Amino acid sequence: MQARFLKWIKSQLDLNSTMPLYRQLQQAIESAIEHQIVDAGDFLPAERHLAQQLNLSRVTISKAMQALEKKGVVIRQQGVGTQIAKYLGYSLSHESGFTSQVIKAGGSVTTQWLLRTLTEAPADIAAKLGLAVGAQIAQLRRIRIANGQPVSFENNYIPSQYLPEPAKLTDSLYALWESQGITFSQVQHKVKAISCNEEQANWLNSTVGAPLLFVRQTSTSKSGVIIEYSEIICRGDIYELEFNSP
Repeated sequence: MQARFLKWIKSQLDLNSTMPLYRQLQQAIESAIEHQIVDAGDFLPAERHLAQQLNLSRVTISKAMQALEKKGVVIRQQGVGTQIAKYLGYSLSHESGFTSQVIKAGGSVTTQWLLRTLTEAPADIAAKLGLAVGAQIAQLRRIRIANGQPVSFENNYIPSQYLPEPAKLTDSLYALWESQGITFSQVQHKVKAISCNEEQANWLNSTVGAPLLFVRQTSTSKSGVIIEYSEIICRGDIYELEFNSP
């Protein structure tokens, strides 16, 4: 793989171009991924080896890798190496939650919790949940991290009887409900493409103007009760949503 990869990269670099070499290298690696010269999960050659083989400075190699890491194209781990990131295929038609689907696909998921509390439902959220204004709800706010990369920022709103102690939630909400025998008859999604703003860029380790997906999700139990309304902002560069028609 490395010999083919290096040959491809060399063919893409133009020393006479006005484009900075680190940017050319970044684009060449992205092109190698697009043309399946390397695949998700593959490790790239060490930066020192790349510098020697491509006759480029270590600074140029490092700047290209930093740019790729910022975009979520690669994952850099000290002592491990630089790996091509896996795209996340998340089915909106599947009953299991995000955590379960990523783990079954061979990935890893962690959560950075920003808020887990009981609060009173404001008018707009109460309307989404079919509750009276001021009714007690659980609110969760978190950043989801998959395969070492922040991939989504979520706000979840849940009637308090379905999550009476939100501070105790540490793992998957859907796994908790499954253990309690709570199942869904319908999960409705509305998806909108948006551009990343400065605040979202900080949450998701992305760049201002990068493509994002804004997902509004409403989950209804088999008893016909809305038990969750969520607003989810997903990184569009490493997140793929799957829709299946009935």
